[in-house]
Amino acid sequence: MSWDVTKCHDLSLLCTCFYKVENQNGNIDDNKEMCLNHPKMSVDLKKENLLSSWKEIASYLDCNVRTCYRWEKKVGLPVHRFRDSNGARVFAYKDELDKWLAERTEDKYIPKKAFFSNIRWNRSYYFFLPFVALIAAFIIYIFLGSPLSTPKPADFKIVNSSLIILNKKGKELWRYDTGIESLFDEKVYREHFQFKIKTDNVPPSSKPLLIIKDINYDGHAEVLFGTQTQDGFGGGDLLCFNYKGTLLWKFQIGREMKFGPKIYSPDYFFEGFDVCDLEGDDNLEIIIISNNNSFFPTQLVMLNSEGEILGEYWNSGRLSDYAFVDLNGDGKKEIIAVGPNNEFGKGCLVVFDPTKIKGGSPQSGYYKCEELEPGSEKYYILFPRTDVDIDKHPVESIISIDVLKNHRLSVLAGLSRIFYELNYRLEIQDVRFSHTFEQMHKEARLEGKIKSELNEEYRSNLAKGLLYYDGENWISKPTMSNSWK
Repeated sequence: MSWDVTKCHDLSLLCTCFYKVENQNGNIDDNKEMCLNHPKMSVDLKKENLLSSWKEIASYLDCNVRTCYRWEKKVGLPVHRFRDSNGARVFAYKDELDKWLAERTEDKYIPKKAFFSNIRWNRSYYFFLPFVALIAAFIIYIFLGSPLSTPKPADFKIVNSSLIILNKKGKELWRYDTGIESLFDEKVYREHFQFKIKTDNVPPSSKPLLIIKDINYDGHAEVLFGTQTQDGFGGGDLLCFNYKGTLLWKFQIGREMKFGPKIYSPDYFFEGFDVCDLEGDDNLEIIIISNNNSFFPTQLVMLNSEGEILGEYWNSGRLSDYAFVDLNGDGKKEIIAVGPNNEFGKGCLVVFDPTKIKGGSPQSGYYKCEELEPGSEKYYILFPRTDVDIDKHPVESIISIDVLKNHRLSVLAGLSRIFYELNYRLEIQDVRFSHTFEQMHKEARLEGKIKSELNEEYRSNLAKGLLYYDGENWISKPTMSNSWK
């Protein structure tokens, strides 16, 4: 009897006939090689052998995703990365994981039970064991320090040019001297610590300049510190330290850029930075917004936890606020940034897909950088000017953005203090007059500067005044600059 593996169309049937192939002598031999080389068997086995995400790998190893990250960094967990995914997407093979796991768990040591079974114990010895253990612990504490004294950064101080990291009890863990004499003092950094904080100032939120967080899932908190100076010059480095105070990497914001005929210096200051898992893959991204000291442009850049650039975008106007929200319901958060567009003198809102951030804002002439390719933004929206603010300043700005519970975005114009509400398709839903704007409008009418009236027609005209960039032109119909695909 012989087996014809070429007729095995079902994978389970093929597996059952795996080793039952009759040889020339009439004996049954294993013929695994023949089956593996069979096209159907090869494709199906490869599919069954493939794990195509961190979650699948973690599930196969019966652990969590963070443990997989740590195993890859510390003990060489065999994972692979796709070339076009900026290192975020990974895959692995089950047979490689099995081999790695077998090598890591191989018993190379004498079992504890076998060791202690060779010792003959006298009952009287048990009386002295607690004292021996106590003395041993005391000796270890005196000479090596407490075994539980792993540094856990939780707070900070700024003294002159030095960053001092503290634990929860306020004890100093380590310090780093930046060498910057005009470094912002502790009060400023305290106002920009850990999270974006709403304030009554303009702009109405303070963005982080110092974050203590486990950004690489090694079980310890890292410290992200943006060096900012009183005059805006001399700083501009994002420093990343591990929990022991070792500098892991440094990223310098900004660079020399040419817009129109003018070359802008590489002197930039932080508007702020933040950390977020944008793609929902348990990898944290770092988003930095920095502005040129003199005028524009603004650099928006995204880094991974190793300080490597994942994407970069330039706007001809200083971006002042941001939000992270899943607009299209795909489980990934988009980056929304707001500020002014200097060429048009209007406030702007820009939406980015975090998997593709590149290029520059839609500009011309003096405000265009020829070395930048067209921007990858999904939306670019300009907001209208009012007759109240248009003579106050040549450029209006959107100074803040908030994500509302009813799936709306609320943005605030800086000069007019008008609120615009948009849905997640970036369609205008409402225009709200603040008390400040109503008062400014009333005073301007009394002074004879304007003749308009605050009514529904005024509100409707503002709503119709939004302009959307469709990739080539500015139009009033809500549309995308680049499609989601």
